[in-house]
Formats: sequence, C-alpha cells, structure tokens
Amino acid sequence: MGLCIAIIWGGFALRLYRLGAPSLWYDETVSAYLARQSVPDLIHHTVHDIHPPAYYVFLHYWMRWVGDSEFALAFFSLIFGVLLIALTHRLACRLLGQQAALWSAFLVAISPFHLWYSQEVRMYTLAAVVGMLAWWYAWRIFQGERRTIGYYVLAAASGLYILYYFAFLLIAIHLAVLLCVVSTSQHSRSWLPGWLLAQGLVLALYVPWLPIAWRQAVEPPVPPWRSFVPWHLALVETWSAFAFGQSVQWEQIWPLLVMVGGLFGLGLAVHLKTLHQKRCAPLVGFGHLSGRGVSIWLASITLGPLLLINLGSLLTPLYHVRYTFTYSPPFYMLVGAGLAWLVQRMRFAGALSVLGLLLGTGFSFWQLHTHPAYTADDLRGAVQFMAARWRPGDAILIHAGYAYPAFLYYYRAPLAARMRLDDYRSSVPSAHPLVLQTGIIGGSDHLGWGDAAADFYPTTEADTALALARVLRDYPRVWVLRIYDTVADGKGFVRRWLAEHTIPFEDQLFAGSSYVRVQGFMARHQPLPPPSQPVALEGDIALRGWTCPAETPVGAFLDVVLWWEITGERPRHSPPYAVSLKLWSAQDQKLAAQQDEWPLGNLLWTPAWPQYLPMRHPMRLEIPHQLSPGRYRLELQVYDSVTVRPFARLDGAGNALTLAWITVTPPEHTLSLGYPGPPRYNPDTNEMR
Repeated sequence: MGLCIAIIWGGFALRLYRLGAPSLWYDETVSAYLARQSVPDLIHHTVHDIHPPAYYVFLHYWMRWVGDSEFALAFFSLIFGVLLIALTHRLACRLLGQQAALWSAFLVAISPFHLWYSQEVRMYTLAAVVGMLAWWYAWRIFQGERRTIGYYVLAAASGLYILYYFAFLLIAIHLAVLLCVVSTSQHSRSWLPGWLLAQGLVLALYVPWLPIAWRQAVEPPVPPWRSFVPWHLALVETWSAFAFGQSVQWEQIWPLLVMVGGLFGLGLAVHLKTLHQKRCAPLVGFGHLSGRGVSIWLASITLGPLLLINLGSLLTPLYHVRYTFTYSPPFYMLVGAGLAWLVQRMRFAGALSVLGLLLGTGFSFWQLHTHPAYTADDLRGAVQFMAARWRPGDAILIHAGYAYPAFLYYYRAPLAARMRLDDYRSSVPSAHPLVLQTGIIGGSDHLGWGDAAADFYPTTEADTALALARVLRDYPRVWVLRIYDTVADGKGFVRRWLAEHTIPFEDQLFAGSSYVRVQGFMARHQPLPPPSQPVALEGDIALRGWTCPAETPVGAFLDVVLWWEITGERPRHSPPYAVSLKLWSAQDQKLAAQQDEWPLGNLLWTPAWPQYLPMRHPMRLEIPHQLSPGRYRLELQVYDSVTVRPFARLDGAGNALTLAWITVTPPEHTLSLGYPGPPRYNPDTNEMR
C-alpha cells in the first residue's frame, strides 16, 4: 500500500508541473466559456455543439467554488487524472494481482498521454474515470453480482452525458461480454437478466437527450473539421499515444513501440494465476473465470472502441487520437501485467524494458515542454496583444467567428456588443470594442440548426463582403483574430477582400500549431484631422492635427488621436520614427505618465508612409492609479528609434509640443472586469440588447 501511495503522489507531482502555465487552446476556452454560463444557457448551447453537457455542468459548479484561472480550471481535470492512477491500481489488483497492479499504476502515473490530458480543461480524464467504473461494474454484473447493476447504470448513463464517444466503449463492453462467453466454457447464464435490465435502465436515463444526440449525429450543427485517417495510421498513432503520448512521432521511437507491443502481448498471453495473492483476493464468483477471460476483457475494451471508430469513419470521419484517451487505462494494465511477469522471471530483460519505458517517457516529456511543435496555441498572448493595441473607434473581427470563447476568456474588459458579422448594419463606435464573428462561407444550411444564438452559421461571399463594407464605413480600423479560418473560409475570401479593400498595418503570428495571428487593417478612407495649423518637425514629418479629451479619471485611459504627414521622400530602409506621449504635473513639473510606441503597426513603419497623405494614429496613455487628481500637461515628442534623438520643431519652439492641459479627476466607480454578459444584436428589431 505504501508503494502505491508513493506512486499516486509522484503522479500528482508530475501533473502539477506547469499546470495552468500555458495558454488555454480553443477547446479549453470553450469549456471555460460554457462553464461560466447559467446551467440552462449552458445546456442550450451544447444542443448546437458536438459534446453533451454534463462535463460543463460539473465545471460550472467547480468554477463557482475555486474561480476561473487557468490553474483552477485545469486542476479539475488533474483530480480525475490522479484518480485514474488509484483506480488503475485497484482494479488491476483485483483482476491481475498486486505486482501487475503496481506496474500498471506506475505506467499511468508517468504516462505522457495521461499527463497531457490531466492538465487540459476538457472532459477526457472525467470520461476515462467514468469509463473505468462502467466496465468494472459491467464485469461484476457478468460475474453474477446483481447488486452492482445500479452502479453500472449510473456510470454508463453519466458517460454518455459526458462524451458521445463513450458509446463506443459501451458497445465494446457488450462485445467483450460476448467474447468472454464464447471463450469460457460452461459459463453460467445467471447474469443475463441483470445485464439486460441494466441496459434498459441506461437507455431510459439517456432517453431525454437521445433525440438531440441523434440529430447531432445525422445532421451536425457544426462544419466538418475531421478528415479520414487510414486504419493503419490511426492504429499506429493511438499505439504511440498510449505508450509515450502525443509529444513524439512514432518514427522517432518505433523500437520502443515494438517493445511496448511485446509487453502488451505478453500481458495477454500469460496465464495469470496471481488472483490468490495476499490482499488481492478475487471477488466472490471470479474463481471460475480464467486469466484468459480477463485478458480478453481488457483487450476488448481497449482496442474494441478504436476498431469501432474506424468502422464508423467509413461513413463519416470520426477518429481523433484525443478521443481514444477514454479507453486507455486497460492498456496500461496489460502492459503492466506483461512487465510484472518479465521482471519476476527474466530480470535482465525486465530491467531493459523498464529502462526503455523510462527513456521513451522522458523523451516525450522533454519534447512536450521544449519542442515548438507541441507548444499550446498562444491565444492568451494574441488577445493581450490585441487588447493592448485596440483603440476607441476600432472594431474586432474574429475569423473564424466561433472562436470567440478564446477572446472572451482573455479579454476581461466590457464589450460594446458581440454579434454575427452578417447581422451588422450600423453603429457609432464607443469606448468599448464591437466584436464581430464571421460565418462559414458556403456552409450547409443546417449549421447551428438555424438558431440565432448558435456559434456556427452559413453565409455567402456576397453577404460577407457587404457586411465588411458596412463595418469599414463606420470603423476606420479593424483588428482581426485569425484561427481555424480555413474551416470557416476555405477559399480565403475574407483575407483577399481585406487585402484588396484596406491598408494592412499590423500582422503578428503567435506560437502554436494553429497559426494564431492578429492582424490590423485600416479603411482606405480615414477620418480627416480637425482644422488646425500643422506643426512641422525635423525628419520631414508634420503633425496635421489631434484630438484628446479635456479630463480623465485616475486609473483610466487617456485616448489621443494624432494625424501625421510625411512631407519629404525618405529611404524605405531608414529607421522608423517613434512617438512619445508624456503627462507632466503642473505643480512640480514631474513626469506622471509616459507611453512610447511606433505609430500604426509593424507593416507600416514611417518610411513606408506615402507622402502628403494624413495618417491617423490613435494613441493611448494609461493614467496611473496612484496619481493625484489635478491639472497635468500633455506633451508629444517624435524621435529617431535608433539614435533616440527627439526631432526639433521647425518653428524653433523646441522639440516638444504641448497638446492640451488635462484635468485628472478622482477614480470613477468601475465595473467588475469579469464577464458582464455583453449586449447582443437582435436581428428582429435591428437593435443592441
């Protein structure tokens, strides 16, 4: 028992390493977004999605207790990841013996596959725990223990409400029962009435959700995103993931995969007779079933679901390696059984096998945390980058639009509105962002089942073009968060339209395999500067005009709009200019706040600006919370970004321009920076609500 506890604590420590440190990726932000909704809204949303609601409901109540940080959300999955270690030991001990149980628990504890999903804010560790309970209680019903029927029913029905792929496990359990009956001579059929009763109760509990699940299966409300994976590749990928996780390629470790296959086969082949060992006595009624039956059972519920998924993929693509995680624990039991037998009887070969497992696991763990290919999509960095550069008067376009949960999770300030791009008609820019979500261009009419609140909706190139034109008529700049846009826009229409009808000024790529990027686009017809006398500076640049508020509260942003003009030709390779905005105290002339930046973005450095065309530059200065209310002088400077030498004014008035005197007022009562439930566009009334 002491060794088992040590293994569990070791697995817990491994799962704690960098828990919550990486950015959440898209699926995880969906979990966070749904868990933040009320339970009725959450369930309504999942009706139009591809996963049932139970996991999100559990996460909803967990979040209310511990908060919604990345660490807190991932810890929910970690709990079940650690529980998988304990369950694996317990069930392997009852089926295979103490030594096999310890090795099985050890393999789960260090498995990179399990480490991965124990830190992911998704339902997979919960589904695997419930799956283990389902097949364990099914096994006990098969052994004639009628008192376990209720436990099986609860586990099986719960699993179907957690993950649709749980159905493949239940089918595999039925096939395993059939195989065990066929392969075991003179097996009693006394278990059959209880077994049939259990299946009827599971179906009865699932009937309320069954019509929804069936419609989602035959008429998916989401666009197709999976492609067919050939059987042999699916098997190799799954085997590699079970053995050493998703952070290695099978070509890198194929000798070790062959070794793991040998251990798995050994666990299947060995006639296990360790059920009588101390503290691991079999349950009543197990004595008549041989180790052969146990092996068939474990192998069937491990490989059976994979074979069923591949069969189903002949009709529509179903396979993805993440879904096989639910079926993985029996794999480690059989490998652990083979390893236990080998270590006891052929110690040198056993030691080499253990060393090979540790080397493969260590290599996978190292690649997981160091190799760029396994870096999580940096949606946190993308949204923070956008939030730092958004200015009043800018709109935000999410392309593909259904990825908005990532934006909402990391953007904690209020929104002016969030709506579908096609629903946009007209609005006046406000102090908060307008968020627009693109549709699936050329998508099927049944996307979202026609629900106005569904994430997915079909649209056309013509409707998208008209909507983009309306947005740029009202908003001089648009920020675009791009991720999975090839699913929503396979022909790249939105990208082409923006390239042809706007001026790109920013493009930033972020880490991760999904090529997350933030782009900025300017309307070709920008608002004109207010009438004023231009201020000419060295470097062939002039300030044509500016606007700024007369007062602002402590802790808020001071938003200034500048209009620049290049008055002479400059080499395109010359250093870009930078702009410095400074706030000076009127009483003691001390610097109170400062913001330095390059105007516009990384695609439009000042050497690339056209001559004699006013360039609109929104700029933002944060007023420090500790600043005392009073009068302050707002000053502007332009300087060479290499020499850091400020440019002198050509009128001889120095190198700084006083834009305005600002009154800093006491802090206003601010709203919570959580998620206040931003207003939505109502297409029936053409209003925000």
